[in-house]
Amino acid sequence: MSDVKGLTRKQRSERTRAAIVRAATEEFRLNGYHGTTMAGIAKRAGVAVQTVYFVFHTKPLLLTATIDQAVMGDEEPTPPELTEWWQEGSTTKDGRRALELFVTNVARIEERAAALDRVARAAATTDPEVVDVLAHHERLRVAGFRSYLEPMAERGLLSRGMSVDEATDVLLTMVGSAVFLEFTEGRGWSVERWVDWTADALAGLLLEPRRGRR
Repeated sequence: MSDVKGLTRKQRSERTRAAIVRAATEEFRLNGYHGTTMAGIAKRAGVAVQTVYFVFHTKPLLLTATIDQAVMGDEEPTPPELTEWWQEGSTTKDGRRALELFVTNVARIEERAAALDRVARAAATTDPEVVDVLAHHERLRVAGFRSYLEPMAERGLLSRGMSVDEATDVLLTMVGSAVFLEFTEGRGWSVERWVDWTADALAGLLLEPRRGRR
């Protein structure tokens, strides 16, 4: 780790924690969950393995921390609900604009988080603790996606007959990690192409047709 002289104890702790999370992210991506060890994370982070255990206690908790960071970002961690794009999407009267904002910015999150989600899902087939990690993050995702759609429903932007529950199911699936990876890795689409196509598809699936159009 870089020189920490002149930093407060809190700053040193935060720097150590960040280094461990970055190292764990790389180890999980390279080696999978079961192939990653706390010792390997410590070596990559440049800290003692005891430090990794002291800060995070268990590997499932460390996996949770890597997913949290992937969702909120590294430099200035911010929950999506508190970002400017989310606030604009929650207030605009243009349903297409709301979906474009959502897909564009979730794509940026998926570029960081999708591979970790894949690692966790693979590990969950044999590790009950990782099942709990996945369930925790899925609850957050469902709640977040639904809270984005509710204001759209209140403004009459969703297609008639489309409940918020149904719209949430569609959004969760279409903008999920599995679909994102299938298009961008499996089919070789650029992220930009995926964003454009997904926004178009969601507009047709979720939005009330504009007047004068069929």
